[in-house]
Amino acid sequence: MKRTPRRHAERQVTAEQKQKEENELKCVSDFERVRRIDTMPRRMDTFWRTDTRLSGSKVNGLWMLNHGNYNKGLAFTLNERRVLSIHGLLPVVVRTVADQIAACSKIIQSFNSPLQRYMYMAFMARKNRRLFYALLLSNPERYVPYTDVTASADLIKIHAMMSHGGQGIFITIKDLGHIPQILANWPYRCVRCLLVSNGASVLSLGDMGVDEMPMLFSNIHHNVVFGGIHPNFCLAVMLDVGTNNEQRLEDHAYTGLREPRVSDALYDKFFEEFTLAVIQQYGAHALILCKDFEAQKAKRQLELYRDRQCIVDVDFQCLAAVALSGVIVCDRLKRAFFAANVFLFYGGDAINIGLARLCMAMLRREGINEMRARQRIWFCDADGLIVMARQDIAEELLEFAQTREPIPSLVEAIKELKPNVLVGGSSQPNSFTPDVLRAMEQSSSQPVIFALSRPKELAECTAEAAFAYTKGRCIFISGSKLPPLKYANKWYQPGHCTSTYLVAGISCGVMLAGFTTIPDEAFCVAAERLASLVWPCDLEQRNVYPPMRKMQCISLQMAEAIFTYAFRRGLATLWPQPENPMEYIKASLYDPQYRMNIVDVYCMQNRSIATTESHKYYKLNI
Repeated sequence: MKRTPRRHAERQVTAEQKQKEENELKCVSDFERVRRIDTMPRRMDTFWRTDTRLSGSKVNGLWMLNHGNYNKGLAFTLNERRVLSIHGLLPVVVRTVADQIAACSKIIQSFNSPLQRYMYMAFMARKNRRLFYALLLSNPERYVPYTDVTASADLIKIHAMMSHGGQGIFITIKDLGHIPQILANWPYRCVRCLLVSNGASVLSLGDMGVDEMPMLFSNIHHNVVFGGIHPNFCLAVMLDVGTNNEQRLEDHAYTGLREPRVSDALYDKFFEEFTLAVIQQYGAHALILCKDFEAQKAKRQLELYRDRQCIVDVDFQCLAAVALSGVIVCDRLKRAFFAANVFLFYGGDAINIGLARLCMAMLRREGINEMRARQRIWFCDADGLIVMARQDIAEELLEFAQTREPIPSLVEAIKELKPNVLVGGSSQPNSFTPDVLRAMEQSSSQPVIFALSRPKELAECTAEAAFAYTKGRCIFISGSKLPPLKYANKWYQPGHCTSTYLVAGISCGVMLAGFTTIPDEAFCVAAERLASLVWPCDLEQRNVYPPMRKMQCISLQMAEAIFTYAFRRGLATLWPQPENPMEYIKASLYDPQYRMNIVDVYCMQNRSIATTESHKYYKLNI
């Protein structure tokens, strides 16, 4: 037993040497990185550009009718139709946006299945984008779920067979060495937010490859509706490096590379070139939102690139910040300090690692040193507690290995460590057995139980089981939306931990302030602001999150919190600082109302008026 820590230390040193060698090979050392970026050719920086109107010299009526970004349908005025030479190509009636929304609403009401509604919404997004977003904004609670492809596995299959060319960018490993050229093919230069994925770890469903692209589209819709970000500022990017899903490799209808995923070394070179291409094409301010990467890759990407450019991982940081907010609310219910919590994480999913890191940052903010903070954060997997004496620790969990005797099971770990917060992110269904839940009931007067694996079929336990085996004393938080449940003649609403609470608001605040790097503290600030928005009526039902129907207000609050934090910490590049941040943010929100597509006609000749009567008439009427 005495040699085990030494072997672990030797293994850690070997891993550090290997990482150092890899860094040198990948040219990510400080000197080489600075030299490479400084000598890299840049395109014109358009980050602060907010006017996305088409130049009047490029206006063409028939082209506008067939282009979703500029098509107005029956909202083209009679004057516009004549000037643009599309008079007669549309029925004579002229409708307002409100009329069009009412007509679309009636059409949607006539559909009977989620597939029909999703297909119609996808058609609208391509045919008339401003009307599409005006419809979503008219009633987000009702219409936004219709655009969510994750609502059904059938929708994902159907969308995979649809043609979605021109809605995002697909960059394959075959494009290595030419990625800047691929990004330059995107028709809009004012991109400020890139939603990026390689489809490797989707909703606990595993490797989906390029079939994840519709989920990126759903995230863009959320950013536009809830964050007020202009659609032209957003770009969905799928990094196609193959797939390890045998079903997709054998499926001739699969639209991605039908090859196994590339090696880590080649992938790192590929992602390095992609990040440099983003700087070259859109500047260091451009926000890269990473989603559904493998936990190990997501962790490494953040470590390598967060100091160089504006990069955020949705699962590692945004979803983790929402979970952190839930813990903060629980502490306020008990009137306890955050430093009083003891966390036990089960599994190595990205959400667990991200939440553990934010907990460390939060504890440091409260004045707790690193050593004491680590004593309150423990990890466990199917083989027991993560300690240095173990030889089979996953690489992404090495940083959380503790120095103590091994504990072989989760139940024994709970009894020994006495945690009050149990976090499940293992993708192992029903891993929180009755014995585990009973142990948590004995460990804390009001245990907090997270079952974050998605979909709900893969959750570590059900809400009913959590309440039953903790005698109704727990606060239960799920990664999926769950209905209210009744226990002991009282109704409770399980919390829904979803990144939707933060992604849109944080993206808006980051872009408006002009961040070039985002520290972990920013997500702690967002978590505290989210915790302050929970309603008393929700707390009575032990729901630690605000209502989803107020998502637009929540996103505004998130944007304001991040925006003011940027100026407080000197991270903002916007100048001068707005006196009223909230008013500045509201003035910057996307407005889906139609624009006039023709310019005013005015006279440039000298006006000669013969009589006094004509002069008076001209002044009054002309």
